[in-house]
Amino acid sequence: MEKEFESGHSSVVDRRRDNRRLSTSKLFVGAVLVLAVLYVAKPVFLPIAIAILLAFVLRPVAATLERRIGRRAGVVVALATAVALISLVAWGLAAQMSTLAHEFGAYAGNLEQKLESVQSRTGGSLELFERTLQRLAQSGEVQERPDMAVRVIPAPRTLGEQYEDFAPAFEAFATTFLVIVLVFFLLLEGQKIRDRILRLAGRTNLTVTTQAIGEMTHRITRYIFTQAALNFGYGTLVGLGVWALGVPHAFLWGVLAGLLRFIPYIGAAVSAALPILLTIAVYPGWSRPLAVAALFLVLDHLIGGFIEPLVVGHRVGVSPVAILVSAILWGWLWGPAGLILAVPITVTLVVGGEFIPALRPFSILMGRESLLEGYLAFYNRLLSRDRIGAAAIADHYAEEQSMEAAFSELLMPALSFSYEERARGRISTAQDHFIKDAIREIVTKLGDRNSTVTRESPRVVAASVGRERISFGTFMLAQMIRAEGWAVDFFTDLPPAEVVEYVREVDPPAVFISCSDPEHLEEAWALLRQLSEVMQGKMLVGSGSALAANAIETRQSGATYIPTSLHAAKAEFLRAAGAKG
Repeated sequence: MEKEFESGHSSVVDRRRDNRRLSTSKLFVGAVLVLAVLYVAKPVFLPIAIAILLAFVLRPVAATLERRIGRRAGVVVALATAVALISLVAWGLAAQMSTLAHEFGAYAGNLEQKLESVQSRTGGSLELFERTLQRLAQSGEVQERPDMAVRVIPAPRTLGEQYEDFAPAFEAFATTFLVIVLVFFLLLEGQKIRDRILRLAGRTNLTVTTQAIGEMTHRITRYIFTQAALNFGYGTLVGLGVWALGVPHAFLWGVLAGLLRFIPYIGAAVSAALPILLTIAVYPGWSRPLAVAALFLVLDHLIGGFIEPLVVGHRVGVSPVAILVSAILWGWLWGPAGLILAVPITVTLVVGGEFIPALRPFSILMGRESLLEGYLAFYNRLLSRDRIGAAAIADHYAEEQSMEAAFSELLMPALSFSYEERARGRISTAQDHFIKDAIREIVTKLGDRNSTVTRESPRVVAASVGRERISFGTFMLAQMIRAEGWAVDFFTDLPPAEVVEYVREVDPPAVFISCSDPEHLEEAWALLRQLSEVMQGKMLVGSGSALAANAIETRQSGATYIPTSLHAAKAEFLRAAGAKG
């Protein structure tokens, strides 16, 4: 029942492997070039990416308004509302932060006491932190001395120097305006842009491209709204928590925490720093700042460490590790904006890999679902000498399916693959022995767990020749028979004459003779001939790869059945033994 390796097939497999390596190399070089272009052309691509993300957010709102007031009016209303809300929130946060900066000056005494305490305990090791607190304390102090006022007349400045003062603000305004205009046209011309992409893909790829665009839109929109719900909950809990602790401006801290958390891994830390600094300045002791820090730490670990990776990663089909790596990469490329865009871009690559062969590696590396077939994942554990992990996969498969399915669809394919790899010289003799021993151990454990054998159970005999171990196929079949209530006597070192004598004495309804080594074929055929004279009209099975490969001689020696699969062999045994299966 074990599959044998065919040398002709290996050359085809090797050619396919070389082609895959070449494709992977091309993809890697292409990815490096794309990343270089994205890094250099950040001012061009970043506004486009932000506009596309905002278009995804506003598309459901614009579509709802479109059905009532028309497409153009719906897009204008949705975009104007979004711009107004963002501007209002930004203005409110800026005003609140300005007020807080002035309020820090009123708590200079507390800050000085804290600085002295820190200085005495740390011996100056927190100088940077101390200087930060000092600057915050001095920011609200009025430094004017009317009697010492001095009027300074600035030197004339060139037009270029004057532009440098206004350049950052002007560029930010221009970029914001371009993003708003681009979002407007993306919402207004969304269907036409989609049709152009489909036309570019061509008639042959029309179905695949349509499915890819639909799935991509669905997952990104779902991620945005799921993340918004999580961040709203996080901000609400933060606001309530700091309010209960008596921290001023609790509403501000809640809103800021919810908004900054759209920046993965960094936003939560930034949102926690400000209220902690405020409590250090307001309250004389350290208990309140530590309580605020603990609040943020617990909430961030609860939502970010447990809920978010499961909920967000599962809903968008991206693994939590891929989300983290993506955040690091895009944060390096595009800064804080890249952190916000990391997950949508990753989702695009994963979905694209599910439909576009060239992007398949992204789907494999970043997708949440394991793309290894069951037996390959099982074989991988064995190859890594992870006996416990391999047993866990087999146990789970047997529980979800059945022991028979685990044998036929998991263990036997893994064995066949290990034979092929051993023939290619890719695994050592020690690895091959470990794989076989581990599989035999798993088969034994599953058989014992599912056995229904009692003292009164009828018996069958399984014997090997030449002191071989019972072949895996025979051994697995025996466990399946045990699950049906049949006891199995195994013999691996009993002389042929004693095997015949034992069979004559027990008179079992079936005997399984196992031979996997061609050097022992003559001995196996001789034993089959002797048993055929004893077991008139009963089931005599010739199993093992050597007997199966020489089926004609095996049948001529007296075997009544040569197994081709575990399921068929079990059914034939139950039929021949007169049992119902």
